[in-house]
Amino acid sequence: MQPCPPRSAPYWLDLGDVAVVPLVELSRLPIEPEEFFPGSGQIPSATWCFDESWFDREASRLVFTIQAFLVVTENEVILVDGCVGSGKPRKRSHFDNLDPSWFTEFTNTGFTPEDVSTVVLSHLHVDHVGWTTQRTDHGWSPVFGNARHLVSQRELAYWSGDDGRAAMTRTGDYLADSVAPLAEHGLLDFAEDGRQIGRHVDLLDAPGHTPGNLCVRVTGSKAELLLAGDLLHHPLQLFDPDISTRYCVDPNQAAATRHDILTAVTARGMVLQTAHFAGISASRLNKEGSRYTLVPATDTIRTGQYHRP
Repeated sequence: MQPCPPRSAPYWLDLGDVAVVPLVELSRLPIEPEEFFPGSGQIPSATWCFDESWFDREASRLVFTIQAFLVVTENEVILVDGCVGSGKPRKRSHFDNLDPSWFTEFTNTGFTPEDVSTVVLSHLHVDHVGWTTQRTDHGWSPVFGNARHLVSQRELAYWSGDDGRAAMTRTGDYLADSVAPLAEHGLLDFAEDGRQIGRHVDLLDAPGHTPGNLCVRVTGSKAELLLAGDLLHHPLQLFDPDISTRYCVDPNQAAATRHDILTAVTARGMVLQTAHFAGISASRLNKEGSRYTLVPATDTIRTGQYHRP
């Protein structure tokens, strides 16, 4: 196992004719292990997945990151997910009324909201949709007004139904301020498995964590990368892919999907980039029995601030 380097400065991923730029909102989000992974205390703390990048030993907390990704091709500027958002009332204290520093991360690339052609919402959890809107004199208005916003129809149906509304009692109704305004402005489209976005990007169904969860495959001239979203939340799910989170709608389906996609990623030599692994986590996978380890994809990692061509 080669540990991934910690993130101490901006970086981006070079796929040849495509760039993938992490846009970090919260770099170190501490979570009590039993909240997210009931029973995870049975895994020895000396296991590699509890490296200091991903586990705060002093506080006995798992460490997560909240981030989105900008995918830049010759013809497209695509935002994958939207983090928590700024100035939005949320029940989790780490998410409540955040400042707009994420937007500075975005504008530091040299792009403006008008440049974004597509926003992909991998799923409709509170930490993936927030920066789709911002408060204006007219209420919650779209940030990326020129972009088509893609989401699975199954996903929206679930969160708009009784089960989804019940699940949102722990977070607050983030659909009202972050998703409904997109529909009201005619910016929301449905997209499923196989949807192409230009020459370099397509969507993959990854159900289980939520009913319409999606992954995003990015194919460049030098490397292929999977933006895995919430297929995985923490490296312990590589140590034991059967472990799903407390917040997975269908934990067994989530585990089966994880096995299938990790098998394909390993066989294809793809770079895996998750939404919530802390540090610089872009890696290829080695399979050892039923478990996986990470090999940092140093051929794609470029340190320094990405600037638009």
